[in-house]
Amino acid sequence: MRTKRRLQSAALVAFAVVLGLFTVQGTYALWNAVASATPGTITSASFDTTLQAVNTGTTTNMTLADGKTSANLTLSPAGTLGPGTSVYGGVVVTNNTNAGGQFNTAITVNQPSVANLNGGVLATYIIVSAKTAVSSTECSSSTGYAQIGTSGLVSPTVGKGASTIFCFQVSLASGAPSTVKGQAVTISLPLTARQLCGVSSGC
Repeated sequence: MRTKRRLQSAALVAFAVVLGLFTVQGTYALWNAVASATPGTITSASFDTTLQAVNTGTTTNMTLADGKTSANLTLSPAGTLGPGTSVYGGVVVTNNTNAGGQFNTAITVNQPSVANLNGGVLATYIIVSAKTAVSSTECSSSTGYAQIGTSGLVSPTVGKGASTIFCFQVSLASGAPSTVKGQAVTISLPLTARQLCGVSSGC
């Protein structure tokens, strides 16, 4: 009985490192459309998408100030992770473009990358699932989660000024051996923001 408690305790300590390295990263995909216009003033627009961590409120734009580098946002899932249990976190993605006219986007979270650190084998026992939500409170509910397939998980349409939420569930397999104690992994979830075609003449 004491031995079992010690093993579970060791797993919890190991995952204090893991959760601090749980990040999402974003990129953009834009449609191009051509339309004739009368002479006048031309104004540039920005395609800004904001990421906010559900549990901490930490916020960043999807790309850094240079407009080229993808930003990383560290998520801090709530709860304590142990064998056979899960912890939850999420990210609010907001379409902050100032472009004129219709500028709807869809956000896709792609398959996670779980990498061992320092030659461990812990990644084999980590399960990452996701779901979309309309409220961040849904992230702490265990219902509706599924592992992310090869095509990723796509959000509903996100209009200008609107947001969508991705919730994430990180689980440790119940059969994880005691030999993984003290090991750590990094979990990375790539996000893609894609402009949806909103031009009547087509894209």
